[in-house]
Amino acid sequence: MDILAVPGINNTARTFDGFRQTMPAQHRVTAVDCPALDTVEAIAEALLAEAPERFVVLGHSFGGYVALAMLAAAPERIAGVVLVNSNDWDDSETVAAGRLEKAKRAEAGEYAELAAAASARAYHPDNAGRADLMEERAAGLTGYGAERYAAHMRASATRPDRGALLKAAEAPVLVVSADHDVVIPTEKQTAMAQRIGADQAILPGAGHMLPAEQPEALARAVADWLDTAFPENKGQ
Repeated sequence: MDILAVPGINNTARTFDGFRQTMPAQHRVTAVDCPALDTVEAIAEALLAEAPERFVVLGHSFGGYVALAMLAAAPERIAGVVLVNSNDWDDSETVAAGRLEKAKRAEAGEYAELAAAASARAYHPDNAGRADLMEERAAGLTGYGAERYAAHMRASATRPDRGALLKAAEAPVLVVSADHDVVIPTEKQTAMAQRIGADQAILPGAGHMLPAEQPEALARAVADWLDTAFPENKGQ
């Protein structure tokens, strides 16, 4: 099975290194970087142009918003959807305004401060001081940058609600949540999974940066779900 892994804000394809390396060999994982475009639809179009003909799209956080835009644009190409620490609703006016303000601040030279504040909330308390995670985060922030941050903040602020789309989708859906996500609260992700009739896995010992914190557990959860959702491909 081809899997396209889409990272979140302040993250690059490197975030999925552990996940990609741990997935069983029959699943071909391609991790991508989201270009600095101002709408999730434009990002989805750019990624679809380089994606396999048919694939499972896995989106982490903001990457989930892009994944749903891909589903809206090309449902015939999406075999399945995996949302990791993500959601299907749009922003409230207050949240959207806050994102647009952060975009302006990043372009005015405050990106480092904004990224540091986001990092402080991103990890499970047991993982906040892990040297490997801090090294990965620093490298990701360097590769990501203020221009991309501002564009993705605008894309998040203007994205539509995708709840009806996801509930009506013919493709199977898996929601993967961390047990300590304070960015997109775990209980809200659980309510979403129940509302749309999706499968869900809640992984312990992780926060909002689950793909970096618990890559092996994420790989097991996704591989097990693929075996169930696509039994014809099991063991291939």
